[in-house]
Amino acid sequence: MAISYINTEEVKNIAKDIVSLANDLDYEFNNLFKRFSDVPTVTKEWVGNQANYYFNHIEKDKKQYMDFSNEIRNIGKKIDYDVNQIQSSINMNNSDEFVRRD
Repeated sequence: MAISYINTEEVKNIAKDIVSLANDLDYEFNNLFKRFSDVPTVTKEWVGNQANYYFNHIEKDKKQYMDFSNEIRNIGKKIDYDVNQIQSSINMNNSDEFVRRD
């Protein structure tokens, strides 16, 4: 199915929102894992060897969460890149329409 209409400005805004939300997600993940790491040493809700082991193990999982938000960010960037390519094609086609070739 061919695309017959696209509002490039709206798509750019959506892409920008996706990137912004991925950045917000990074912030929330960082806060969450900071909170986890503080449990055995700073806030001391749970202390001891088992607590240290558990929260050190959780810290290793952080990479998966950060990778997830990075992939979301990459989707937003890809959408932005694609819509810029579409806009460029539209601009070239529109300029060609004004040049009459006889």
